[in-house]
Amino acid sequence: MKKITDLTEVRYKTVESKDAEGKSQRSRKEYTSVRPVESVLPGPRIGHFIIDLIAFQIIIYFIGYFFDLLLNLTNFNVAVSLTIGLINFLVALLLYPFLYAFCEYKWQRTPGKYLTRTLVIDEYGNKPELRTIVLRSLIRIVPLELFSCFGNDPGSRGWHDRWSGTWVVKEKELTELKRLQAAQNELI
Repeated sequence: MKKITDLTEVRYKTVESKDAEGKSQRSRKEYTSVRPVESVLPGPRIGHFIIDLIAFQIIIYFIGYFFDLLLNLTNFNVAVSLTIGLINFLVALLLYPFLYAFCEYKWQRTPGKYLTRTLVIDEYGNKPELRTIVLRSLIRIVPLELFSCFGNDPGSRGWHDRWSGTWVVKEKELTELKRLQAAQNELI
């Protein structure tokens, strides 16, 4: 199966040439070129982040509420209370990558991606493996990673995409990639 970065498409360019009398003539010339994968742009990606942040904060709020109930219902000493508070903090910190990994592995999308009809794919246009999704989710912890999709990389792939070999694409783009793959795999 061809990788989505190896798919080609037929394109046309205008070529100028001179005829026997020296007059300029334009003609269309067909050529084959590698088709770029149309990743989601930075604007929607920031929207995904904000929507996911709100959804995940709601979940974390309820988990924190549970820990507060645990502290209030029991009569622990200060050391145990601080330990439970630290555990609550660590759970909240580790819950972000876990929730991203869970959502993207189960459905190939987070709540933000669901609303914009986008999803995560691997280099073959398929659902990424669990290992890849976990790596992608852990990379999100890197400081300033959120802004990596604003770089010079075409298609606004952030570090979590580039380093894990994944893409975030619209459903329509995935359909087109699968169509091209099917057609070009028959030629091999």
